[in-house]
Amino acid sequence: MALLELAEEYSISPIYAVAVFVLESGWGSSSAWLAKHNPAGIRCGDRYCTYSTATDGLRRMFEIMADYYGNGLTTVAQQRSLWSEAEDTDLIVQLMEQLAEEKETWN
Repeated sequence: MALLELAEEYSISPIYAVAVFVLESGWGSSSAWLAKHNPAGIRCGDRYCTYSTATDGLRRMFEIMADYYGNGLTTVAQQRSLWSEAEDTDLIVQLMEQLAEEKETWN
């Protein structure tokens, strides 16, 4: 799966990345994801950015996350304060906890 490979490439927690994707794309059902390959409501001016492939969109999401991390924004709350207009840090953390529990059953 591209998301897991990109998480490894960018040294981003795959659980965090999946949680962001799930929340931002409505489990992959948002129109931004389906029509524009935009996994996280990434804006280009006053509209959503469009990417040619799903992997391109995911790569951009990881670039943004890595940039935040490289600039000292290392917690969910710090990154979400820039990423999202809504206060959704607690929801991301809850999703991460659920995904971590489920991941234990994947092995």
